[in-house]
Amino acid sequence: MVDENAMTNERHDGDKELPHGQAKPRILDAAEELFAKAGLNSVSFHDLAKAAKVSLSAIHHHFGSQQAVLADAFARRAQLVVGRRLELLGGLQRNSQGQYRLQDILDAFLRPAFEVTRGSRDDPFNRLLACLAAESTDVKRKIISEAFDENDLVFVEEITKTLPHLKREDVHWRFHFFVGAMIYTLSNAGQLMGLSGDKCDAHDTEAALKNMVLTFTALFEAPSAYTDD
Repeated sequence: MVDENAMTNERHDGDKELPHGQAKPRILDAAEELFAKAGLNSVSFHDLAKAAKVSLSAIHHHFGSQQAVLADAFARRAQLVVGRRLELLGGLQRNSQGQYRLQDILDAFLRPAFEVTRGSRDDPFNRLLACLAAESTDVKRKIISEAFDENDLVFVEEITKTLPHLKREDVHWRFHFFVGAMIYTLSNAGQLMGLSGDKCDAHDTEAALKNMVLTFTALFEAPSAYTDD
């Protein structure tokens, strides 16, 4: 919700000393933390101003609405994940048929999300992604789509090339399940530790990656769900 006093000139400690161009990144840093902790609909402009130590008018000048802050905060970090995915994919070797190895494609997609840019599996971006994925509103879905759809389709295309026995519908369904499992694992509600008697830890990045790649390689390679009439 946009604070009703967002147009005032209230200032917070540190705002006057900010060099030119530093207010916006500070607002986005604060927004990422606040949205991840408090939820997508519980952060006011007053909250952001206090956390970022900027004026309310500065937030309104750069964004104008809570939705715009959320979209920019998410897109900024999503771009880093997308860029790393493309970098890893581009570093793979194709076989004589022009295909990448399926396991390598899946690892290239997963790894940047598991090894998040700030180095912590509890990173606010992963919590924010889980919150957005759980929302059913058009606005929240649009934020995720604008950040990831183009990149996702690159990976869908490469997976399709490696699995000529599948219809494109098969690949889309299986990729949907793949992304859902990734988001759930990244959210790490702690259930896995309890169910496994502390033998499996979703924070163990390499174990999580190994098991997800093996599991979804088998899923993608399974026969088509669609049979010809």
